[in-house]
Amino acid sequence: MAVKLLIGTGHPIEAKIQNAREIFAQSASELRALPGVERLLYEYRQAVQQSWKAMNVHGVVTECTDCAVNDGGSCCGRGIEDKFDSVLILINLLLGCDLPDERLDPEGCWFLGEKGCLITARHVICINYMCKRLYRALDTDDIHAVQEAMGYEADLVFMLEQRLKVWLLRDSP
Repeated sequence: MAVKLLIGTGHPIEAKIQNAREIFAQSASELRALPGVERLLYEYRQAVQQSWKAMNVHGVVTECTDCAVNDGGSCCGRGIEDKFDSVLILINLLLGCDLPDERLDPEGCWFLGEKGCLITARHVICINYMCKRLYRALDTDDIHAVQEAMGYEADLVFMLEQRLKVWLLRDSP
C-alpha cells in the first residue's frame, strides 16, 4: 500500500479524512475481500441499528435532543473528532457514509450535522458516553439496556478496526 496510515491523535481531521479517502480509493475492494470483513460490516450495521433502537426506546434520544435544543448540549463538541483515526474514518467509507468536507457548527464535532451524527462508525467515546443528565433521567434498567446494545456495537467496531489494521499495517516496519 503506497499510502501511509494516519493513526493516533497527532494529525488534523482533514488529513485523516483525506488519508482514509486515499486508502479507500486504492484498496476498498481488497479490504472488503479480507476474510470476515463483509460479515463484520454487516453485523456492525445491525449493531448500530440496535443501539439507536435501544436509545430511542429507552429515552436517550429524547433526553439528548432536549439537551441539545434547550440546554446547548456539549457532548458532540469541537475536538471529539480528534479521537478518530484514519481506520475508523475508512470504516465509515466502507459503510457508504458521505464524509463532510467542512465543519457545520464551529463549536461542534466535525461529524455533527443539523440532525445529529453524520457517520455510522463512531469512536468508542461517542458510543459509550452517558452524561449525568441521562443517569438522572433514566431508570437503571433503561441505562443497562442501552449500555448492552452499545457494548456490542463497540465490540464489533473494535474487531473491524483491528482486522483492517492488520492488513493496512502489514508492510510497516
